[in-house]
Amino acid sequence: MSSYRPSRTGLRGRIAVGVAMLLLMGAGPASAAGTGSADRPDPNAAPSSRPAAGPEVESAAAAASRPVSGKNPTAAPSKRKDAAGFQRVISQKVQLKNTVTDADGDKSNLTFEVWTADAAGNPKTRVKIADNEYGVIVSPYVASGATVTVDVPAGKLALNTNYVFHTSAFDGSLYETDWSPWSRFRVELPVDLTLPTPDYTAPDPSSFDVPPSTYQTKPLGSSAALSAKSDPAVEQCSPVDEDGRQICFGKPIPKNKAPKKVAQAATTTAATAGVPWCNTEFPSILATRFTECDVRAVPVIIRTDGVPDAIAYFTFLRMIELDGQNSFTEHLTIEPAQQIPLDFAEINMMLNEHLCQGSCKPVEPGSDAWTEKTWWIPGEMHSTSLTTSYTWDASVAGKQYVFKPDVKIDANILPSDGKIRPFMTGYQWSKGYSGGTEDLDQIRCDTTTAGPGTGCVFVNSAPTYVFNSKAFPQAAAHGWLIQQSTPNHAGSQSELKPLYYMGDSAQNSRSRNRICPTGWAAANGDASALADAADTLNCDEFAFASSYNSGGMSTAEGGLNPALNPGSTTPTGAACIGTYAKKHGTAVHLFSLNGTDPTFKEVCGRSAISGMHNQESMGNHFATFMRDMRIMDKDAYWLDTRMSAGNTCLYGTPGNGEPVICKLTAQ
Repeated sequence: MSSYRPSRTGLRGRIAVGVAMLLLMGAGPASAAGTGSADRPDPNAAPSSRPAAGPEVESAAAAASRPVSGKNPTAAPSKRKDAAGFQRVISQKVQLKNTVTDADGDKSNLTFEVWTADAAGNPKTRVKIADNEYGVIVSPYVASGATVTVDVPAGKLALNTNYVFHTSAFDGSLYETDWSPWSRFRVELPVDLTLPTPDYTAPDPSSFDVPPSTYQTKPLGSSAALSAKSDPAVEQCSPVDEDGRQICFGKPIPKNKAPKKVAQAATTTAATAGVPWCNTEFPSILATRFTECDVRAVPVIIRTDGVPDAIAYFTFLRMIELDGQNSFTEHLTIEPAQQIPLDFAEINMMLNEHLCQGSCKPVEPGSDAWTEKTWWIPGEMHSTSLTTSYTWDASVAGKQYVFKPDVKIDANILPSDGKIRPFMTGYQWSKGYSGGTEDLDQIRCDTTTAGPGTGCVFVNSAPTYVFNSKAFPQAAAHGWLIQQSTPNHAGSQSELKPLYYMGDSAQNSRSRNRICPTGWAAANGDASALADAADTLNCDEFAFASSYNSGGMSTAEGGLNPALNPGSTTPTGAACIGTYAKKHGTAVHLFSLNGTDPTFKEVCGRSAISGMHNQESMGNHFATFMRDMRIMDKDAYWLDTRMSAGNTCLYGTPGNGEPVICKLTAQ
C-alpha cells in the first residue's frame, strides 16, 4: 500500500494554502472549522488540512471536479450491527471499505482515518493505524466508481472498543471538500470467552455422581455403536384354544404413549434397593456403569378371535447391580399399574428361571423368597419383589467375559366368565426391550488390570468424565468451546457424540505431537494466564490425544476425525481452532489466536493455556476415572465440561458457525 509522507518543513505552508483556498471558494462551515492542535486535530476539519495523500494543486481548482467518497463506508468482516449501530467486526484482520468517484473520470485514492468513539458514535481520539505523520492509510489510485478496501495492520486496534472511521478522496490534484459520513465499528474476536475466577480449593467432582442415562453407547467397532431405532419387542402369547381364545403379554407401552389409566396410583413409590431413580412410577430404562434399571408397563390381554376381551396392566421392574468382584444382583418387582379389572378372577405370576452364559450362574431363590404373594384378584394393588444373585468364575487372570442375564416369568390367568381352566403363558425379559436398549444390560466382567481388582461394568453404558471447572476453568473452557462449536461435538451426550478411549501410548504421543509440537504454546501463549511463578504455558489439545476422536490420529491409524489441511494426508494442529488464554481487564479470557479466524467447521482445537490448569484438569483425576470405570481400549465415554454460558453469548447458541463471544460460569 502506498502513501505520501510530506516533510514537516513544508507542511504548514501547504495547510495555509489549502485552508485559504477553501475559504475563498465558500466551502461552508465544515471547511472553515478549526484544524485543532497537532495532538488533538479537529475530526471535522477539511480533508486538505491533513493532506496525507499529497499536496493540492492550486491551479487545478477552477478547471477540475473534485473526487467524492461514498456515503456508506463499512468495516469488515462483519456479521451484524448492534443496537447503537456499531458494526461487529469478528476478525483481527480488519478491513475498511468505501467507494470513490470522480466526475472527470480521473483515478482517485481514499484516505482512511480512524477515531475512538463514545457510545453514541462521536469521535474522541484519533488512532494511529499507519506509521506516517497523520496515522492514516492512503489507498492506491483506483478507477472512478471502484470500491476501495484497505487492511488495518494487526495490533493497531483494541478489542471491544468503539471506533468510527471516515474517508476523504484525492485525485492527485484536489481533495473533496468534506469527509465521508462516519462509520461505526467494534473489533470482536471470533472467540472471546470470559472465564470465571479459579477456586483452587474446589474438590474434583466424582463420576459416580453423574445421573443415569438412557443411551445405549457401545464400544467403538461394535455393531450398532449407537442406539438403534428399531423396536425388537414382541407380543408373547399362549396358543389359541378351541374357542379361539388366548392370553398375551403385550409389547411394553412407551412412557410417552401410556394411557392415563396405566399411571401409578397416587402413593409414595419406593426406591429399589436404595437406588432412588429406579422405581415403578414410570416405565423407562436407565443405566450407569454399575446399575441398570428397566421398568415396563406391560398389558395382560385376553383375546377371542384376535379381539381383546379384557386387559390388565402390570408394571415389571428389573434392576441389576454390579455390586461384587465376581458376583452381581438382580432385583425383580411385579405390581399392577391399576386395579385388576373384574374380567379377571385371578392373575398368578411365578418365577420360571434365570438365564446367563458361560460361567455366569444364577443362584435361584425359592418360591418363598418373594416379599409378598404373587397373585392378584380384582381390586388388589400390592407389589412383590424377588432378589437373585449371580456368580461367575474369576479364577483366571487377564480374561474378559460378556454376560447377558435373562429371566422368564410364568403366568396363570383365570378369567371371571365361568371357565374354570386357567390360561397359561410366559413372559421372557429379553423379548420385550424397547428400541435401541436391547444391549444396555450387557455386562462385561474382567480379571485384567483395567480397574481395582476383579469387576464388572455395563459395557454399553458410557460413563462421564467430569472436569473440575471451578479449579481449572482454562482447560474446561477450551473443552467447552470445541465441544459446543465444532460439528463433531466430541464427548457431548446431548449430541450423541461419545469419545472413544485409545489405549496405545505410542499413538497417543504421535497424535499429541502433531497437534501440539514442541514450543507451540510458548510461541503463542501469554504469561498473564499463568497461575503462579512456577507455572508454564502448555498446549491443551481437544479431543484428547488418548482418544480415537483426536485430530492428530489419521484415518489409516484408526482415527475418526483427522485434522487435515487441504491436499494433505498428515494431521496437523494448524487445521484446528487455535486459541490462547490471556488476562484482559480483571478476568482471564480465551481468545482466538492472533491472525487466525476459525470457520467453526474444524474437527479439533489446541490452546496455549496454563500448564497447571491443563495438567491438573486431567492427570490423577482422569487416571482415577479410568480405574473406577474400568475403561478399556475403544470404550465410549462422555465429557461433562461443567461450563455454562447461560444467555450471555452475543451471537446466540454456539455451534451455529458464528463467533463465540460468551461469559462462562463454572458449575
